[in-house]
Amino acid sequence: MSKKKQSVLVVALVLVAITFGGWLANSSEVANPDIYLSLKKNITLFQRVYQEIILRYVDEIDPDAFVKAGIEGMTSRLDPYTGYIEKEANRSLQFLTKGKYGGVGMTISKRGDYPTVEEPPFDGTPAAKAGIREGDQIIEVDGKSTLKMSLSEVAERLRGKPGTVVEVTIRRAGEPKPLKFRLVRDVIVIHDVSYSGILQDGIGYIRLTRFSKYSADQVREAVENLKAQNMKGLILDLRSNPGGLLDAAVAIVDLFVPKGELIVYTKGRTRQSNRKYYSTNDPILPDTPLAILVNGASASASEIVAGAIQDLDRGLIIGQQTYGKGLVQTLIPFSSNTGLRLTTAKYYIPSGRLIQNIARLNRDERLFLKKDEELSPDSTNGNHKKVFHTKGGRIVYGGGGIKPDIEIEQPAFTNFERALLRQSMFFNFAVNYAAQFKEKPAKIEITPEVLEQFRHYLEENNFSFQLEGEQEVEKLEEIAQERHFGPRIETNLEELRASLEQRKATEFDRHKDFIKRYLKREIAAKLFGTEGAVKADLEDDPVLKTAIRVLENPSEYATKLGK
Repeated sequence: MSKKKQSVLVVALVLVAITFGGWLANSSEVANPDIYLSLKKNITLFQRVYQEIILRYVDEIDPDAFVKAGIEGMTSRLDPYTGYIEKEANRSLQFLTKGKYGGVGMTISKRGDYPTVEEPPFDGTPAAKAGIREGDQIIEVDGKSTLKMSLSEVAERLRGKPGTVVEVTIRRAGEPKPLKFRLVRDVIVIHDVSYSGILQDGIGYIRLTRFSKYSADQVREAVENLKAQNMKGLILDLRSNPGGLLDAAVAIVDLFVPKGELIVYTKGRTRQSNRKYYSTNDPILPDTPLAILVNGASASASEIVAGAIQDLDRGLIIGQQTYGKGLVQTLIPFSSNTGLRLTTAKYYIPSGRLIQNIARLNRDERLFLKKDEELSPDSTNGNHKKVFHTKGGRIVYGGGGIKPDIEIEQPAFTNFERALLRQSMFFNFAVNYAAQFKEKPAKIEITPEVLEQFRHYLEENNFSFQLEGEQEVEKLEEIAQERHFGPRIETNLEELRASLEQRKATEFDRHKDFIKRYLKREIAAKLFGTEGAVKADLEDDPVLKTAIRVLENPSEYATKLGK
């Protein structure tokens, strides 16, 4: 870029900033009239530093990249959710607000070297009609190899204007040659309810994976269908649901609580940020026993639903404490592909609790914010958390996240278990195992023979993992060699290494129950879809089993709700 163009860019940046400052100064939302003076002074300083670096630094600098680095530096000091977004990230936000997109109807993830179809394609979509299956590897899109493509690039190539064509080459387990599909893109409506049905004895189940424009409509439809099947109790599974739209969360709570109840409120610096959200309709499920399932990955809108249901004593929360994401983001668009995702308010649930967990902010103690009393740890005396009360008088505690009424400990994964999941061993084995069936079996059983097949699969696919403590032993061995600790210590380390290797060889047998559970779930998913996976969980999922038991026991349900 020429110096003339660089100077033009700098001037343009300053003019934009000052224009923004003038708007800000005239805004009735700004309480401090001196903020414009401060803004103007600092923009001038920023402009001078930027100009001098761009024009005089010893090596030539990319002006665009340098500005983005400055923006990232500013936003990264605020909170994990504020940031400059572009292209794919912005598109993902648009999916939530629009609830649909032009594409083929596949959910993909990176498993191994190629993008892989993560779940059965949505019913009625081009991918489903063409017969694309869960576990199919996408090796080419429009004749171009996906081997070195990022996941977002592959997704971008699959999406497009409805009516246009995309050609996809698939590698499928059990097929000797790649399969080619010619797909005509269509309008794909996002399916947030991945499964709903009656599990047993009149207990209904709905799994919600995100909160987008049509989430409440989909949950409403699922509830109505379950009511028609004489549902006696409902489980709404929000585990690992990262959230989404606030309005969707409010509309879902509205389905279960009386009209006129406060569901959530937000507090920020501007009038627009201070809002209260109430239920506006008569509930379609006012009295049916309700259980909400959550875990440490349930966040944001999931926490609004769980927190409101808990605070209003409408149902029981079961599982593990939620993530604690209680900050509201506003999308400020700069162009069709870029914008600023800015935290503008905080979420509070009916009891007055702030959802945000302060430990999640990762803020530097030297941060330039003024003291924020509302984000201080909720405590009344030392480590005792601040007490709040539900509508019926039950005690609940502040401090971030939603603590379940029935807390079920989730054991941490061992290194062996974590490696099996990260390396997609269950998923990939299940794809190959399911491919051998010409007809679906009536029942899935993980027999000793299946376990041995899986053991051999791990060996053939070079599965590897580090045992707890193994990495530390390796470091000790390196130090011993570098510093010549002598033969005695080296011998002890060799013996320790040998003991770890012996222990390592027994990990498969020590984790057979874990292996059986995940094999059964993945094989069921490949053969019977999400419904099969959910039903496979019935026998081994302690959270789901507890929810069913409590909903089937009216006295226990009422006692837990303090009634």
